[in-house]
Amino acid sequence: MKLEEKPIEDIQARKDYRNISIDRVGVCDLKIPLKIKGCEIDSEKDQNIQASLSLSVNLGPDQKGIHMSRLLETALDFNGSFSLGNMASFLIALCDRQNSADSDVKIEFDYFFNRHAPVSGKISPQPYKCTYHGEMHPEGIRLTQSVVVPVKTLCPCSKEISDYGAHNQRSKVFITITHEGKKENDPIGICLEEIIEIAERGASSPLYPLLKREDERHVTMSAYNKPCFVEDVVRNIASELHGNPSFDSYELRVLNYESIHSHNAFASIGKRFSGK
Repeated sequence: MKLEEKPIEDIQARKDYRNISIDRVGVCDLKIPLKIKGCEIDSEKDQNIQASLSLSVNLGPDQKGIHMSRLLETALDFNGSFSLGNMASFLIALCDRQNSADSDVKIEFDYFFNRHAPVSGKISPQPYKCTYHGEMHPEGIRLTQSVVVPVKTLCPCSKEISDYGAHNQRSKVFITITHEGKKENDPIGICLEEIIEIAERGASSPLYPLLKREDERHVTMSAYNKPCFVEDVVRNIASELHGNPSFDSYELRVLNYESIHSHNAFASIGKRFSGK
């Protein structure tokens, strides 16, 4: 049976008479494959990832709806090779396709970095939870890059008061770096790998997926020689970020999964300008 062909009305383009604008409308939890690059110090290295996207634009008071399919079409235009450096182009494309003034893109993904065991040199991949976020407004474009870095901390007080040993635990460092006033294809001055290295230097020890006995001995003793309160870790990291000319501001949070308490400990530093 052949269906009768007839014009299809664009319902979304109808006028809306309630005169109420919408700040954000779009899609979330959109899973797509991405080839992403620019995360490592070697900026040409890339990795195929599964990303979870949130895409949205503003909607004026006189239009019934946005064209949702165009959000996905725009995302697929960029999935061949994506980096934080072309996020501005992504935001502009969303606005152009929807005739909007504002757009917002959040991309969440796991990125694997190879970790080298400190003594044996054994290499193993470790995933890091990462987020790229872009916002476009008439005033300009803001980009942020966030990463969660697992580390190890050893308590200075426990070491000082104990005849032997000290309590230690896994910790997480949450770092967000903000870049203001970006334009299409502007370079990004700091990559995720560099941010991870700063976080690891601020703690008692990095974490490694694969350790042989000689590596485990090294990690245990190295952490013992560099005890850190949660306050020390957040200050150590902030001291490296402050004054860095590669970005405009940063936010920090450190969470210790306390090994001798049923609660956890944290320290945070709110948005601070880098002072560049």
